[in-house]
Amino acid sequence: MAVYRGNPLNILHTIGMDELYPIVRIHFVLTGNFDLKRFQAALLACGRAIPELFCKYVLADNSFVTVTDDLTGVLFQGIDPDADWAKWDLFCDPQLRVYLNQVETGQDVTIYLSHILTDGAGAKQFMTLLARAYNGDDLSTVENHTDIDWLHDLLAQHPVEVKKGADHPADPLTMPQLADSHDQHYRTGALHLDEEFLSKLIKAGHATGVTLNDLFMAAYGQAVQRFSATEQISLACPTDMRKFIPGSPELRVANHTSRYNISVASDPQAPFATAVQAVHRAMAANKEQFQCLESVKTLVDNYANYSLAQLQQICEENYHVRTISYTNFGIVDKAKFHFAGCQVTDFDMLGSYRRAPMFQVAVSTYDGQLILAYAMLGNDEEARLGKNVMLIMRDLLTNYALEYAE
Repeated sequence: MAVYRGNPLNILHTIGMDELYPIVRIHFVLTGNFDLKRFQAALLACGRAIPELFCKYVLADNSFVTVTDDLTGVLFQGIDPDADWAKWDLFCDPQLRVYLNQVETGQDVTIYLSHILTDGAGAKQFMTLLARAYNGDDLSTVENHTDIDWLHDLLAQHPVEVKKGADHPADPLTMPQLADSHDQHYRTGALHLDEEFLSKLIKAGHATGVTLNDLFMAAYGQAVQRFSATEQISLACPTDMRKFIPGSPELRVANHTSRYNISVASDPQAPFATAVQAVHRAMAANKEQFQCLESVKTLVDNYANYSLAQLQQICEENYHVRTISYTNFGIVDKAKFHFAGCQVTDFDMLGSYRRAPMFQVAVSTYDGQLILAYAMLGNDEEARLGKNVMLIMRDLLTNYALEYAE
């Protein structure tokens, strides 16, 4: 059995697993001439390029150990992914799980990746690699990079002060605990907003000097505030540290994410633009100060000298599982994520399933569409509440675009 050593950032998502199983979920439908054998060969090629995909994770020494050299435990057909995935054990099974289901419109594909192994940006790199292999590219010389020498250099260049309790807001966002929480089961929901909507929102952001991410965070914060007795928007915003790595971009299916923490005053009765500017100022200050490094500094600095339990406690203090969370996967490039002879439709990308009243909205864009989505363990009423959060976000963003788009 081959053994592959992990790095400190793999430990980030080994905490709070009773509350949140660490996965990234990708879903799409392939219409047209789907070729199962090509898809199977592509998965095997990805497994050779990124051998940890076919490994179990060993927490005791932070390593990945091979458990299969074929698609056993990796590819499943004709099985409901939302119902079946909970059988997955990252400490015994491969770090990749793929479900194929024939539907009226084509081949329904659901991919789960271990968040212990990789992050959202790494998942997108895997998606691109899978598409390349399916489309006939030779991956035999592809090498996956998981080193963090660049991170040690970055921490030396930008010393940050780790503020105690910074990742534990005093006045957090919450969703209501419903009195009747029976019949909870795994489910997902997505809201697709068209290219015209996204184009207007981009123009409005440019006109007001804010980023799309500022707009999404402010809209999400204010939407949750409708159901939460707080006048603060406190959110953690994951950020891909690969952008700080010098040199040409490399394949890095690994955990290279840290996060910015913001906590800003937000009066739900005030104009939405006020919250947008508050979030923008907080994020701009964080970026200027490299505040994201606070979330990983203590872990990286002490990895060689601390016990696993101590390292997990460090993660809990600086990277803990929030009841209300947010993630932005950014753009999934259609030019890189396509399958020969097929069209990709119904795309969405998610974090893990959260048991209500825990909740996360995940944002992504594909083929000009803006996609808001959630994965939840909840009942019908809790799912409607989650959908309402996304509809409030849509309305806030729509009105902002109408007011400020040039």
